[in-house]
Amino acid sequence: MTCAQFAHNALQRDNWRVRLKDLQIVNGGQTAHTARRVANEAGQNVEAAEVFVRIYEIQADDTRLVDAITLATNSQNPVNLRDLKANDPSRKKLAESIKALGYGYLTKRRDRPAAPDELTSAVVAEAVLAVWRNRPHQARFRRRQHFGVLYDEIFRSDLNGAQAIIASLIQRRVENRRKRPPPNAPDFLAYGSRFVAMLIGKYLLTDLGFELRQLDHRNFPLAKELLDTNAGNYLVRAEERIGKALSELFNGRDRTLQRLSATFRRADLVDMLIAE
Repeated sequence: MTCAQFAHNALQRDNWRVRLKDLQIVNGGQTAHTARRVANEAGQNVEAAEVFVRIYEIQADDTRLVDAITLATNSQNPVNLRDLKANDPSRKKLAESIKALGYGYLTKRRDRPAAPDELTSAVVAEAVLAVWRNRPHQARFRRRQHFGVLYDEIFRSDLNGAQAIIASLIQRRVENRRKRPPPNAPDFLAYGSRFVAMLIGKYLLTDLGFELRQLDHRNFPLAKELLDTNAGNYLVRAEERIGKALSELFNGRDRTLQRLSATFRRADLVDMLIAE
């Protein structure tokens, strides 16, 4: 737990009481909920439950230290990290940028699914990592790290709403195709959808005639219109390019599903695709 201030009477022999100001649980929320649930099921008062705690007294505005404590003690829980990062000033700025373009940005968990015009922070993180950061293998298979060690790479200071939305729309199209594949869909689509999204992003920028850093609110309508118009062609081109790269990698060897899955977890296929 973290707090702005704590005090206790060190002369007490037992039953120590600690006064806390601005208490926040940064690791152990699940334990607290479990204690309450078990107490309710047993018909007992939850106040009788006992757990070990560690208390950090920190300055109220020291968000970096709170982040560091949470990462060090709770890095196995990506959902908690996602909620914590929602308070970052850069994320709030990104949310405002997305909202200005007509979309909602859900930074924390919700009890309802996202609407068509809403983007969750988890979707944006995965899409940006795959489409713009050239890390489709980490986007799919390292989701637990998106709000941990990969956070700074994904949410760079220059990430704006237009880039986040376009990446998410690309991934949405590819995901729809992966979930409902046509009869002639390639065998690698189940594992390589993020690779397809990465290539679509590159095709889109090429047709727009500028680099990623130039994609912003001013040309967002043009980028979205171009994506809506050419998405089908982009999908076919991307799948054909990946199929060709896989043929070169396997070089006649048996292409089992297990080997395909392993191939899309590595970076060498990424290097081949972006070398064009």
